[in-house]
Amino acid sequence: MQSQDAIEQQYHEAMDALLEKVQKDPYILAAIVAGSFSYAQVWEKSDLDVELIGKDAVRPTQSFFSLVENGVNIHANVTPRNSFKRAIESAQQGSFMHSYFSHSTLLFSRDASIQEWYDKNANRDNIGERDKQFQLLDVVASTLPSLIYAEKQFYVNKDYLISFLSLLEVVQGLARIEVLLNDEVPVREVIQPALRYNPDFFNRVYTDLMNCEKSEAVIQDTLDAINAYLDERQFIFQPILDYLIEQKAPRANTELNADLGRSSHGKSDGDSEFDEESLDLVCQWLVWKGIIRQVAMPMKLTTKSQISVEEPAYYYDGTKPKQEQVRLKDDIHAQIHSAVDSFAETIREDRYILAAILNSDLAENNVWEKTAPEITLILRDGTKFKRQGYQLIEDGVPLRVALHTRGDYKKLLDRAPQGSAIHSILSESRVLFSKDSLFSVDGEANFRVGDSVDLHVGERDKHSQLFNTAAMAIAIIVKAEKWFHIKRDVNYTFLYLTYLVRELARIEVLMHNGTPKRKVIYQALKHNPSFFKAVFTDLIDKPKDEAMLRDALEQVDGYLEDNLKILFKPLLDFLEASGEERTITDIYTHFGKRRLDFGLVCEWLAQKEVIEQFSAPIRLTKDSKVSVEEPAYYYDVNNPFL
Repeated sequence: MQSQDAIEQQYHEAMDALLEKVQKDPYILAAIVAGSFSYAQVWEKSDLDVELIGKDAVRPTQSFFSLVENGVNIHANVTPRNSFKRAIESAQQGSFMHSYFSHSTLLFSRDASIQEWYDKNANRDNIGERDKQFQLLDVVASTLPSLIYAEKQFYVNKDYLISFLSLLEVVQGLARIEVLLNDEVPVREVIQPALRYNPDFFNRVYTDLMNCEKSEAVIQDTLDAINAYLDERQFIFQPILDYLIEQKAPRANTELNADLGRSSHGKSDGDSEFDEESLDLVCQWLVWKGIIRQVAMPMKLTTKSQISVEEPAYYYDGTKPKQEQVRLKDDIHAQIHSAVDSFAETIREDRYILAAILNSDLAENNVWEKTAPEITLILRDGTKFKRQGYQLIEDGVPLRVALHTRGDYKKLLDRAPQGSAIHSILSESRVLFSKDSLFSVDGEANFRVGDSVDLHVGERDKHSQLFNTAAMAIAIIVKAEKWFHIKRDVNYTFLYLTYLVRELARIEVLMHNGTPKRKVIYQALKHNPSFFKAVFTDLIDKPKDEAMLRDALEQVDGYLEDNLKILFKPLLDFLEASGEERTITDIYTHFGKRRLDFGLVCEWLAQKEVIEQFSAPIRLTKDSKVSVEEPAYYYDVNNPFL
């Protein structure tokens, strides 16, 4: 193995070689490097992430490139100058895009305006108060689903393992909040700076939790600490509270979304304040906390509907919130079923609605006071509606309702591969009512739900799902190995291992022709208990150390190696049939996808010496006279490694 100094030298030489070429291309105006090369420590499996800014009239041969220089893989985007300007200026401070640019380095620019835009907007030291306020609300909105799920697993299912895994996701959201509150732009691995700012809290809910037995008392203590953390920071919700105070009357959910949601601020979807569904959940959570009040208001789902349903409306009366008490009502199961049946009976009279499908598992042991049943409504083709989804209310029970026209939903079903997330959802769905033969309660029609869904995954879909899942696993294991070998942080290594094992569990279930569920780890344990106990469940309650994690990572690596011929069968079959070197562009073209997945997989297989990597010239734009190098791969089916 190379020394760390030698590796860093190799990466600098690779970047210098790329820059020498692109600076000779008159259609490339600037280059920015992001990722670990820019702000952290690279290692032998790192990739370089580069943004190339072209002239406004640039005609790139493709928008994304996988390149190679000096044995280093480089992922590059080519963006026209004006598109770059819009992206960097619209990035809300504290957002992912702001973080990406603020932790990057402008390598060169022959356009003064690009330098000016970059210097002004890629500043990590200053977050405006308004942007920070909305970013905080956005982060807490994206964190609440994991918190609610962790509470449900703890209070309802008594499943401390799944509750623990969900709490790890919550802690990362809270870490982003902590960093933003300290006027720092969050990066991807955000727990480390949060530990510096608030060591008492994050040691309690992260370090200590990671290294102890996950008992009822421990999970309860963590939930109490997290809820107290949010209670003490009620100012995070101030944009919503200020809005309701200003209105001086209850405001319906759709009105609140229109005034505070993304569409009203002229932002791009990737970097605006917060989306409608997140805003719905935040308001519902504030109601549960007793901070705001909820009433119901009538509304119509489509522009021509004669039937009204009810949506929540909110107001703030300034009274002191009641301390939340988690209590499970004896009749909550019956209450939820009654609300769903009542809602279905109401909308059945709407002639524009063809069918209603319940997508939630409402078994008695799977519901509680915070359950919001999810329902899909199928509308006549041509029906006009304003939103894709609504939060409604029926007899005090919140409902999440998604709208699809008949044709669009049929396309969605036809495109959904077996073994996918939507296939898993359908397996637990049931038709509430149907006026269309496509959606049948008895399962005799073309569309089937619930027990009638075939959970057996066909070969073609299985290989597609396996490839996608394995590609995700490779991306994660590289991060886990970096945090183990380079950062030497055992807790963060284990955090990545929790993500990694869930992908491996999906692989295990798919290899047995099954459909992965949300708690896929339990499915995988039935198929391969020795492996998943060794790399995961047996480690959960133990203090983490280097020996334990080294062994787990080696076993995971061995698992992927042992199964690589089935995991990457589509790619290996293509390379074998070619009988010659094929560039990464050839691979993208063949599979019809310009995705990072294929690049990552090819790089990993080359590192494992399963395939050989070469290089081939490619031009960045249709007018370029200068070539750069992209990787090309060759597969020898008689490779002795296999």
